[in-house]
Amino acid sequence: MRLLFAKHSLVWPRSSGHDVHTYYMMKACADQGHEVSLATVTEPLGRALDGLPLAARFRLDDAALDDGAPIPATRLQNRFRNYWGVPDGHVRALRAAARQVRAEAVVVVGLDALPFFPAIDGPVRVWYAADEWVLHHVSQLRPGSRHFREDFRAALVKGLYERAHRRVIDRVWVVSDADRAAIRWIAGVPNADVLPNGVDGEFYRPGTEQPEPRTAVFWGRLDFGPNIQALDWFCGKVWPAVRGRVPDARFTVIGFQPTDAVREIVNQPGITLEANLPDLRAAVRRHAVTVLPFVSGAGIKNKLLEAAALGLPIVGTSKAARGLRGASPVVTADAPAAFADALVSLWTDADRQRELGRAGRAWVLEHHTWASVAREAVARMQPVATSAAAGARSDA
Repeated sequence: MRLLFAKHSLVWPRSSGHDVHTYYMMKACADQGHEVSLATVTEPLGRALDGLPLAARFRLDDAALDDGAPIPATRLQNRFRNYWGVPDGHVRALRAAARQVRAEAVVVVGLDALPFFPAIDGPVRVWYAADEWVLHHVSQLRPGSRHFREDFRAALVKGLYERAHRRVIDRVWVVSDADRAAIRWIAGVPNADVLPNGVDGEFYRPGTEQPEPRTAVFWGRLDFGPNIQALDWFCGKVWPAVRGRVPDARFTVIGFQPTDAVREIVNQPGITLEANLPDLRAAVRRHAVTVLPFVSGAGIKNKLLEAAALGLPIVGTSKAARGLRGASPVVTADAPAAFADALVSLWTDADRQRELGRAGRAWVLEHHTWASVAREAVARMQPVATSAAAGARSDA
C-alpha cells in the first residue's frame, strides 16, 4: 500500500508515546514492502528518522503545496480547527501531499490532527489515536484534586471535538479494548482497530550490567499526568513502608521534563532523580526491579514492554498491565501494602528475578512486535482502500 503518515513533528530522543508509535509503525510497514511517506509541520529533530526508508517527505508549512481550494468542513469542525490553531494552509498542504504520492491511506497521529481529515477525500482516513484522550482525562479525576476542573473540562471539550469529526474518520487505531469501547461510545466511530504497542527487541535487550540489589527503577515523561500520579502514589504510600523494612533500599526515577511537583514527590531518602537522560538502557539495567505503580491513565505502557525486552522483572498495578496480549509475567498488586510486599519479596529471591526477566523478554517478543502490529493494521485498511478504488473507477 501507499501510506502517508501525518504528525506535527517527530523528536529525538523519543520521549512520548506518539513518537514511539509513529516511528515504529512506519518502519515496520516500510520493512514489509509498503511505500511510506511522511508529512510534518516542523522538521523532525535529531535522529528521529534514522533507519526509516521514506518514499517522500513533506513540510506542511510549504506554501507551494497550498492550492487555496476550499476545505469542506462543517461549522463545528472549523471552530475546532481554530481552537487547535491548525492553519488552513497546512490542511490543504496535506491534501496536496496525499495526491502527489497517490496515497491509499492517510494516517494522522495525535489528537490535534483531526482537523486535517475534512480535506482528505479518496484515501482511507485513519486516526492513530493510540490512547483515547477522554478516557485518559476521566481516569485522572480525583474528588478534591486541584486539577479536577481542568481534567473534567478537557474531557468534555475533547469528547465534543472527537464526535464532531466522526463522519470524516474511516478507521481509528487504539491500543486496548477499553480504548476501542471509548472511541465507539464517545467519538461515535464504529471502526476502531485494537493494535497493541510493540517494542524494538534489538534496541531494548539485556546487557552486561549487573543489577544492584535492593534497587527499583521507574521511567517516563515526568510532565505527564498519569506518570506523576503513579509516582505520587508509590513515593507517598509504598516507598515509606519499603524503606521501613529495607533501610538501604534505593529507587531511581528517570525521565524528561520533570515538573516541580515531581521534584517535590521524589525528595525522599533513598530516591534519586535522573532527568533528561538521552539513553536510559544501561542505567535501567543496573536495577533489580522495574516498578509501574499506575493508578490512572489508559492504553498500554511502553515502559512495561521496554522493561520486559530489557529482561527486567516488573512489579505493577493492574492498571499498568491492561491491554497486554498473552500471559504476561508482571507481578501485580494494587494496595500499597501488597505492592510493598511484592517488591521486597522479589528483592530477596534472585532466582525468581532472573526467571521473571527471562520470561518477560520471551513473552514480549512473542506477543508485542511491531511487525505483527503493522501486518494487522494493513490487513484492516486494505479492504477499505480496495473498495474505495473500485468505487472511484465505477464513477469514472
